[in-house]
Amino acid sequence: MQRPTDTGSVHVSGRWVAATLLGLISGLILIQCGLLVLVHIFDRPYVFGLVNAFDFGGEGNITALVSTLLMIACACMLAFTGAMTGKGDGRLAWFLLAGVFLFLSVDEATMIHEFASAPTRAVLHASWVPQLAWVLPYGAAMIGLAVVLLPWFLKLDRPSQIRFFAAGALFVAGAIGFELIESVQMRAILAEDPDTVMAELQHPVIDTVILFEESLELIGLGIFLHALVGRIGGLTLRPGHQGAATIHARRAWLIPRTRAFPVRAASPYHGQQQPH
Repeated sequence: MQRPTDTGSVHVSGRWVAATLLGLISGLILIQCGLLVLVHIFDRPYVFGLVNAFDFGGEGNITALVSTLLMIACACMLAFTGAMTGKGDGRLAWFLLAGVFLFLSVDEATMIHEFASAPTRAVLHASWVPQLAWVLPYGAAMIGLAVVLLPWFLKLDRPSQIRFFAAGALFVAGAIGFELIESVQMRAILAEDPDTVMAELQHPVIDTVILFEESLELIGLGIFLHALVGRIGGLTLRPGHQGAATIHARRAWLIPRTRAFPVRAASPYHGQQQPH
């Protein structure tokens, strides 16, 4: 992040975002790896509360908060890009994705998907249904979303296509792929001991699967957020008159409608004609 002293503006570059996300995500992964070593090798199940605070499979902790904030940041960047995109340039697709990531952030914070498993198993009522059955309706929704957004995706510039695809592949591999692996392991454990409380279980195999699962999700979110910021050349927050401010995108050729987006309703032009 750069702050020019002459204008008082703040520029958030793609490089700064990449460095920040790399440090944040790699730090969380390394902490979780260290805690798993202490839990399963040295038999330290709590470590002064740090296990629960950074548990990749836990709820309402630091890791879940970071994941939720990353999703909110992606939703904001998608909405920002959509607001600055012309109607004929896939504007609705950007807003649709913004809505999806906003929902995912709420889901991550409240664990809505967990409530879908029991109804899904009850409706399908088949032996092949995974223990974590919520992956079926969510997976179907992902496939439907991919089909709807395919024409928009094919019109994107090639660097964005590559980065978006890589981010999506990693996120889906973690959220769906490793979730299915975890489901298989959970079913095997419950078959041996039906009274097992999975939320309180510390099992080396399941904890390792969850480590890969959440790591892939975090890395996918990080790549996507970096791609969104880098795609427009970074963001510049520039103060205006009487406290109003605008956010400027550096690469106007990717967003043909305008370069600036107001942070709040107050206009910095005060009666003057706003430039187009």
